[in-house]
Amino acid sequence: MNAISPRILIFTALLSAVFAVAGCDSNNGAAEGSDSTATALAGNMESDAENFGETDGQKADAKAKEEPKKKKERSTSIQASVVVSGDLVVPVIAEGTIRARHSAEINTEISGKITRIYVDEGQKVRRGHIIAKLDDREYEAAVEEARAAYLQALSLLTIEGEDLEFTELTEEIREEFADLHKQERTGKITREQRIAREVKLDIDAIKGGKFRYEVAAARSGVSVARANLERARINLERTVVRAPFDGVITGLMMSRGERVTVSDIVCSIVDNENIEAEVGVLEADLRHVEVGKSVLLNIPALDLTIAARVDVVSPQFDRESRTCQVLIRIKNPDGRLRPGMFVRAQVAGETFRDRLLVPREAILMREGRPLLFKVEDKRARWLYVKIGEGNDHLVEVEKVLQGGTLEPGDKVIVSDHLTLAHEAKIKVKKTLPLADPWIQLSSKEREDG
Repeated sequence: MNAISPRILIFTALLSAVFAVAGCDSNNGAAEGSDSTATALAGNMESDAENFGETDGQKADAKAKEEPKKKKERSTSIQASVVVSGDLVVPVIAEGTIRARHSAEINTEISGKITRIYVDEGQKVRRGHIIAKLDDREYEAAVEEARAAYLQALSLLTIEGEDLEFTELTEEIREEFADLHKQERTGKITREQRIAREVKLDIDAIKGGKFRYEVAAARSGVSVARANLERARINLERTVVRAPFDGVITGLMMSRGERVTVSDIVCSIVDNENIEAEVGVLEADLRHVEVGKSVLLNIPALDLTIAARVDVVSPQFDRESRTCQVLIRIKNPDGRLRPGMFVRAQVAGETFRDRLLVPREAILMREGRPLLFKVEDKRARWLYVKIGEGNDHLVEVEKVLQGGTLEPGDKVIVSDHLTLAHEAKIKVKKTLPLADPWIQLSSKEREDG
């Protein structure tokens, strides 16, 4: 209940005085006027009281309206990421190009006229696939002629030496020949000395009754005729030009009816399935590169990244660029990768084991001190930290200096936090995965393993 106003008390006292005066002068003729005056006065006082009461109420309402209302705290929408414990890989960056592991020019080995071409430009072929065919009639005739000469010489040998028996070299002579070759390899004797000693061993073997069949075959012409027949057969086989390995035909230069000579280029073949990236590693980074190290191979032209491993590290440096050649072999079954394409390799370099890692975007600098915001109870809690090693994606947190604790599995803010205050109310609109490819690669290797 509100306290009684002083003005109300004054009004009450005055009203009592008016009534008292009216009672004393009830027989006086002026009483009626006095009553009117008292009534009017009372009415005015009552009106003032009513007006006063309304004014107080209005003032109270105005005062209530003027009091500031407590504002509702707004949330800041942010993105977060998870703190992890793992290996921090600092990669070695090297650039280069893709090349085919196997490529060759397909040349003719004999002379002749091309009677047919079996391939087209860009056609995929398998090893042994026929590329071109040369006129073989002359070479077939040469085979028949050589065979006839061989049979003639063989008949002479049969008549001359019906009692000849073929004898093989004894194990003792074989060992002597092998020992001569070993002495030549080790530098104890020269090539000329080896040949001279082998001739002497052959002469001694003939004197001892060995090689009688071989000597008779040579005397009758069988040996020469047989060699000529074999050569004629080889030339006949060479009239068919075949692919030496799987690949794609390119640079087809010949057509049907053309005459070719020995070593003319018919086309080239490129193995575009088994390819390799040749990159140059700087001399200062080579100590971190070894055969078997993991590699992330990026091909910008295809917006493609391939996981691979180092296969070859050259033992030599390029004097001009001071780089070492490193080969990374990969498969290309769909043929998307093409020799000559630019590549950028990230070779797993120095590795720091079992470190507490946060995204690089989580780290802010306040007054020269690194800090991050940890998500806790829908609030942004700042933690001043000491940071260690890092790569393009992750930073090591060596120690929390002030503000609380940080453990694997905690969430840290990675966006919209440049002007964020400590204890600010936040709303996590998205939890982003770690962008570091090495963490993802090691996770995949663990799953595969």
